[in-house]
Amino acid sequence: MNKVVIIGAGSAMFSKKFIGDLLYFNDIEIDNISLVDINTEKLEIMEKVARKLVSQTGKSTTIEASSDRRDVLKDASYVINTINVGGPYRYKDDLEICDKYGVHPSVGDIINPSGVMRFLRAYPDILAICKDMETLCPDAYFFNYTNPMAPLCLALQKETTIKTFGFCHNVQSTTEQLAAYVGADLKDVSVWAAGINHMDWFLQFKVKGKDIYPQLFELAKDWDKMVALQKVEPDYGPNYNVAVYDMVRFEIMKNFGKFPSESPFHMSEYVPYFRKNKELIEKYKVERRWWLDFELGSDEYYETLKTYLANNEDIPMKKSFEYAPEIIHANLTGKPYRANLNVMNTGLIENLPADSCVEVPCYADAEGIHPCYVGRLPEQLAALNNTNISTHKLMAKAAWSKSFSAIADAIKMDPLASAVCTLEQLNDLSDELCRANKDFLADFK
Repeated sequence: MNKVVIIGAGSAMFSKKFIGDLLYFNDIEIDNISLVDINTEKLEIMEKVARKLVSQTGKSTTIEASSDRRDVLKDASYVINTINVGGPYRYKDDLEICDKYGVHPSVGDIINPSGVMRFLRAYPDILAICKDMETLCPDAYFFNYTNPMAPLCLALQKETTIKTFGFCHNVQSTTEQLAAYVGADLKDVSVWAAGINHMDWFLQFKVKGKDIYPQLFELAKDWDKMVALQKVEPDYGPNYNVAVYDMVRFEIMKNFGKFPSESPFHMSEYVPYFRKNKELIEKYKVERRWWLDFELGSDEYYETLKTYLANNEDIPMKKSFEYAPEIIHANLTGKPYRANLNVMNTGLIENLPADSCVEVPCYADAEGIHPCYVGRLPEQLAALNNTNISTHKLMAKAAWSKSFSAIADAIKMDPLASAVCTLEQLNDLSDELCRANKDFLADFK
């Protein structure tokens, strides 16, 4: 039986994409899609959405739903995780504590002191999912979408036997953005990217076989031209109503040679150069905390799906660029598909640590998922990755050791926090965040 379990199915945008994309393929049959969420109201709506999508496609897929994952995990082939532990107000409080110390991340969900706490909240629950899988579906794949991606995947490798892969859309999104910036049709684009999650490097970006980096460097010479690219940005604007001004990433490219993945909001908080003061944050137009706004706001996507159901209207089923359905399709059909996934660095990137989680091209087929050898990154790019990897490793150590001192160490290694705070301030910041998150750290010493 081909069974897919989605945990955190109340995340309407993700779940609808996963379900719709899986049903989109005519050459595979998904026998069962099971939805799990502790929010029973949203779970009920997403179950109805799933059943309607099955009806629209004429498939025979069985839909199940439960607030207890153990009810549906048995015999699963693929488990997709999108849970968010702690909720938006806990996240908001973490960001405001960071603000008190002069650390002003925009998103703050990967590293930064707020990302460290997000990790510590999520990890026990995600590990518990994998432990249930070891009993109920030990041969299944675990596809993690929850952030902070790299430290979560890194920490899991030590404590579970489940086949774990980290999924993001930073490479797909940036590919679409760069194609739009140079006026290229996406079907003509080929890329080769590698590094770490949210800081992959586009080592190659070609349009019809031609390197487009000369065009990107030409754009980077003119501030006004970079500002104007916001008008053609195809991802954040249409999907999140967020204006993206990409001067941060162009500045990184000019100084270090390659364009990084993820948004300028994220990239500005992974390095010490752009968020040291209010003037810099405003200059590079990365002041908005758009992800916090999104989490605190009404779930418009969810409300739209409810409206379709209430009016008994067909739900649009445009194919998305999410990797998980494509990987499942490749695994079931044997038709190879390439995606950038998060895996342990088994010599894949030679100048990044072996005990780190990297994001590299991977091929999926009927035999499984096969990470690709990348070789050496340009040294300056590896150095930037390593500043974040040090924090990832200390985050994982904190989860394994249940140690407050390891939490403080991770925060003190964060590139942004360490650029603006003294060691005494960083210790105080760590202490205050730990007190605020004490309910999630009850077993720490």
